[in-house]
Amino acid sequence: MTIRVALCGNPNVGKTSLFNALTGMRQYVANWPGVTVEVKEGVRNWKDHHLIITDLPGMYGMLVTSMDEKIARDFLLYNNPDVVVVVADALSLEQGLYLLLEVLELETKAILVVNAIDEAKKKGLIVDKRELSKHLKVPVVLTSAITGEGVEELLDTIISTASSTQTKVIFNFSDEVERAIFQMQKFIEDFPRISTSRWFTIKYLEGDPEIVERFSQRTSNLPIKAGSLKSKIARERYDHIQLIVKESIASASKELSLSEAIDHVLTHKFIGIPVFLALMYLALNFAFETVQPLSDLLESLFSHVVTSIKTNLGENLISSMLADGVVTGVGTVLTFVPNIFALFLLLGIMEDSGYLPRAAFVMDRIMYTLKLSGRSFMSFLLGFGCSVPAVLSTRGVSDPRERIISVLSVPFVSCSARLPVYLLIASIFFPKNRGFVVFSVYFFSMMAAMVSSLILNRLIFKGQRGFFILELPRYRLPTIKNLAIYTWLRGKHFLVKAGTIIFVASLVLWVLMYFPNPNDVSQSFAAQIGRSMSFVLKPLNFDWRASTALFFGITAKEIIVSTFGMLFKTQEETLAKHLSQLFDPLTAYSFIIFVMAYIPCLATLASIRSEIGTKYVLITIFYSFFFAYAVAFLVKFIGGVLL
Repeated sequence: MTIRVALCGNPNVGKTSLFNALTGMRQYVANWPGVTVEVKEGVRNWKDHHLIITDLPGMYGMLVTSMDEKIARDFLLYNNPDVVVVVADALSLEQGLYLLLEVLELETKAILVVNAIDEAKKKGLIVDKRELSKHLKVPVVLTSAITGEGVEELLDTIISTASSTQTKVIFNFSDEVERAIFQMQKFIEDFPRISTSRWFTIKYLEGDPEIVERFSQRTSNLPIKAGSLKSKIARERYDHIQLIVKESIASASKELSLSEAIDHVLTHKFIGIPVFLALMYLALNFAFETVQPLSDLLESLFSHVVTSIKTNLGENLISSMLADGVVTGVGTVLTFVPNIFALFLLLGIMEDSGYLPRAAFVMDRIMYTLKLSGRSFMSFLLGFGCSVPAVLSTRGVSDPRERIISVLSVPFVSCSARLPVYLLIASIFFPKNRGFVVFSVYFFSMMAAMVSSLILNRLIFKGQRGFFILELPRYRLPTIKNLAIYTWLRGKHFLVKAGTIIFVASLVLWVLMYFPNPNDVSQSFAAQIGRSMSFVLKPLNFDWRASTALFFGITAKEIIVSTFGMLFKTQEETLAKHLSQLFDPLTAYSFIIFVMAYIPCLATLASIRSEIGTKYVLITIFYSFFFAYAVAFLVKFIGGVLL
């Protein structure tokens, strides 16, 4: 027998961890809403039953305010799962019960899972699942996704619930609300693809924009104004929930917890931002300084391979392609793999511990002045890893205007692909302060994203200030398994690029640099491309070689490093010498600032096109180029005045 199960719940209640425990899949757990915006599916065979389990994006309720909530709600509404498992946090049960009451209005078979029961026990809380089940009239299972407690019981309960004839559970509102529901139901009895007219009626009375529009298309003579009972419906649900919680859960201690005490510091309106900047500096400095010996070892290894190829094969087309095209092109980028993995490890610790959502909370005050919200800042934080998932994460932004602004501004945040460029330039021109220099670029990249948001908001979109609702997760000690998965999944993306995009681009680059004159790269096709662009970048003191690197860097930012390596066809020591002749320190710094902000890679442009349309891809290309040009020129001007 096949049973289709939908797993839903508020963000950060351990839903994805429970999904992993049920299916055995390796799905990374993020600590903020808006990260998981796609439906994930896994299977489990249990006692002669085939369970198809769908992990839905986190949702606070079924009154949609963001793309991820819409995806989850539409799945429940139109896919008719056999069983809906609502996951709630044992230490913050009210919001989960609110979602359960809304799910029950769909007249579907449901199970309440009270997760993190191990943490509740540590705090002295006693959850009476029989009392909860008596009030809610649905099965209740206590679980811990971390320890595995209750997982097998949940599988058994899913099977028994699917095969049972569970009676419809409907929460009865006050007489006033029930009269309004009865009065409105006659207008939608024939709506297509509706699980229950009562659910749609309640959503109309709550003012759900999508449902209101559907009502309005049917008739303009509606007896009750849309959204007129929103506050009353919410209040009656919460009053009922408070009674249930009071009778089902023992009172918690009123003493200030360690988590609350730490939050007084980390989320303080004056201390919070300096703490965030200090932690980011320490993380970046660790990624550059501590693991540098590993990078040096890889650099030496690739140099030895290049020398061996040319020694054994001689100077010919094949040896040049292998040594200068493949090994130098790809190897120059792979040299920075230890730094990138170290950075992701530190970011994973900050995220898995529950700190990064607090950083978003602290920065929300600044984002508010930019007419954005902390949700946009969370997309900016994801941009430190890769711009593509950062763009996709903007689906969690409810306001369409804010979402477009976020998508256009996210590419300014320095992704891991730019890191090899920063490290190469900083190691050559600022060897004693490379950690600080790279941190400054990351800091300026965040400032650039915010300034871009301000420009777009005030000059183009003229929007209103956004709002932000976030339930801060509890502090947790990061697990080795979770950190390993986090670091590998993000670092693997870099390795895959090196084996595919960078490999192909390096071969194309080699062809363009080898022909038509193998002995003079300055006469190559690549040089001609660079010279055709160099007049645009001449005011920044970027010659044809810098222009060539920037042009091919649009494919993937790591290609800039490969281009320099192949342009000079040399080992690192000589490459440093050549780059020292190509740039002075001020021009070198303005170059990495330009790399920080100019046209995003093709993968990012493709994701922008899929999310908000081709028009905004063209806007991104021209807008980011002129923005980068202006910032780099400003750096040159200010530096020239001060130095």
